[in-house]
Amino acid sequence: MLKEGCMASYSDQPEMATEFRFTRVMAEQAARARLTLDEDQLSLIARLDALGQQLLSAAGTPQGVYVWGRTGRGKSFILDHFFASLPLAARRRVHFHHFFRELHQRLNAPGAPDLQAVMRQMTSGCRLLCFDEFHLHDPGDAMLIKVLLEHLFQRGIVLLATSNYPPEMLLPNPLYHDRFLPSIALIRAHLAVVALNGEEDYRQRHLSVDNAFCSGRMWVNPNAQQRQLYDLPSLSAEPVSLTVGYRTLLAAAASPTLLHFTFAQLCQAATAVMDYLTLSESYTVWLLDEVPPLATVGQAAQQRFINVIDVLYEKQIRLLLVTCCDLETLVAGVELEDIQRTRSRLQQLPRAV
Repeated sequence: MLKEGCMASYSDQPEMATEFRFTRVMAEQAARARLTLDEDQLSLIARLDALGQQLLSAAGTPQGVYVWGRTGRGKSFILDHFFASLPLAARRRVHFHHFFRELHQRLNAPGAPDLQAVMRQMTSGCRLLCFDEFHLHDPGDAMLIKVLLEHLFQRGIVLLATSNYPPEMLLPNPLYHDRFLPSIALIRAHLAVVALNGEEDYRQRHLSVDNAFCSGRMWVNPNAQQRQLYDLPSLSAEPVSLTVGYRTLLAAAASPTLLHFTFAQLCQAATAVMDYLTLSESYTVWLLDEVPPLATVGQAAQQRFINVIDVLYEKQIRLLLVTCCDLETLVAGVELEDIQRTRSRLQQLPRAV
């Protein structure tokens, strides 16, 4: 779906004075995909049409938009076409995780400037910043987001964000949610909050089949003969050590292209999104083995699994998934809201056995 690089740079499309009619673009795209756009989608398209025209007219700073809705309601489909069709050079689109990874890397670099200077560097020359999957689970990032939002709004940078949640459900952990209330107030004050609440899950129409993630496979309890048939490596060997930044992680195996983890190694150890992003730059195929029903593990391991799938999907990494149960049993009983996005993405993996 998102075809910009994971740490996307500004668009190299030349900016030109031209008529922008996003409603027409989406009518054509919907007809081509044989989709009937619902009222919420049409309302969002009209708002983005107006936003694009205001950006191109350079008349003041238009109000940004925060789009939320359940997985598969057309957020990425609409945003993909908005970003692709808008003839504005000073724009950037990036996954929220990837933006914060870049932010942390810059802040931790030798001789790094202060936070405000880093944010100026990262947004210099940008009029429109698009965040995909504005989700927050790390309380350590809560204050950084507040500073980022203040920076964007003070500098007149228009923010366009997608999320599975309304602003009030970001950083839902009750122990830390109060820390994010000032950021929620900023979002509500500066962005139009638009909900897509349609009933149809468009991912069921396989609109994302060009993602390499979907070329993977899912196996449920393969026996030794089936593992051999599909060239799935055994787990009898000693684990290998991987250096990720300043840390060492254990994996079942690693070759020049294939990275093999058990669920326990990747999701029940103290791993983080930054680790997955770093490893995804070196390995194009991941094998995640011995995945149990998620209800049998703690919420920290559940959230890591969700984050792994998010990173692999957005980075278009081929996933080979070996589970102890079928998909519905795998996700049953998980109370984290993000699990529905994970379920939707895993449904796109062809089933081997």
